[in-house]
Amino acid sequence: MNQDKLTRALRDTRVFMPDRLPDRVREALDHAYEQLPDIDLTPIRKRRRNRKLLKRASVSVAAVLVAGILLIGSGFISPSMANSLKQIPWINSLYEHFGDAGLVTAVRSGMVTDKPYSQTKAGRTVTISDLMYDGARLSVAVKVHEEGKLSEEEIEAFEVDGRVNGEQGPLSYSIGNTQWIDESTAVRIINIGHSGYDARMDQAYEFPDAFEFTFSIAMSSGKEYEFVVPIEKNAPGAIELTKSEIKNYEGVTLQIEKLVITPATINLVALLGVSANSELEPPARFYGNKFLQFALFDENGNEIKHVDLAGYSRVGEKDLFRGKQNFVGASTLPKSITIKPFARRIKGPDGKSENDYIQELEITMELPK
Repeated sequence: MNQDKLTRALRDTRVFMPDRLPDRVREALDHAYEQLPDIDLTPIRKRRRNRKLLKRASVSVAAVLVAGILLIGSGFISPSMANSLKQIPWINSLYEHFGDAGLVTAVRSGMVTDKPYSQTKAGRTVTISDLMYDGARLSVAVKVHEEGKLSEEEIEAFEVDGRVNGEQGPLSYSIGNTQWIDESTAVRIINIGHSGYDARMDQAYEFPDAFEFTFSIAMSSGKEYEFVVPIEKNAPGAIELTKSEIKNYEGVTLQIEKLVITPATINLVALLGVSANSELEPPARFYGNKFLQFALFDENGNEIKHVDLAGYSRVGEKDLFRGKQNFVGASTLPKSITIKPFARRIKGPDGKSENDYIQELEITMELPK
């Protein structure tokens, strides 16, 4: 981004800034705008060897604005402001380069602890950083750096494990695709969740609001890395919707028990009533699946990306099961969210699968204005 474009982006962003800002944020932003006309980059442009300085000068101006934005910490931003922010070269968190939209919003909302923890063994350094926990999911960025060239097999094959306050739990792990910084360094984003039920103890399971998390990483080469880090829930501006209407379809019932929306994550908790009697077949449109998965859409029909698939646990002795599924948060708050249950089916000779949405079980929940 050249200096003229950067200046325009900063000034356009100023137009969409809300009037109600903390004084220190407003002062920092005003200071950044005042400095823009005074930057003289002519000597830098004249010398080819100083092109990097031009880039640094531009980024330094943007960094002032970034610092101001991160102080806001309110969670959700206006659509017009979000559009302007996309033009700014963010530089702070790995999530802003490799994470999902919800984690990017979490960074800008002050929800991410960027303190790094590193270990080096035999020329390989593993660093975990950018810890985010909003009550629904625990996210962490794992960066692996090798002296020399990092093997693709090593970064693709590593395994993760975790303990909450020193104890094993029914945790689930979603490991994102490998993102390469250079031939020696790669990053993967790990999301950690749970189904809400511990089969070993036959009881509900939840993360505490604050806990000590032991994060273990094992490489295919046999090297193991273990980190113990403090975790604390941080979910500014969270919205919780509860108890939707109950929908019915061929003996199956669906009710949304809870829908929690944070800047980083949309957490869906659904109650699905299906028969536990193995002699009774589920509806034909379940295609042999006992449980359904869920897709979320905003009021404009845009699908909200999922973080993981729904996991289920039995509720009491009844034929009722609680399903939990996480979805990516959004930079702008939707007006409503439609939950569409579906089953996967194979269609066509090539064996491709598609979602068969069961419209009779669809539920729309309006968000507070």
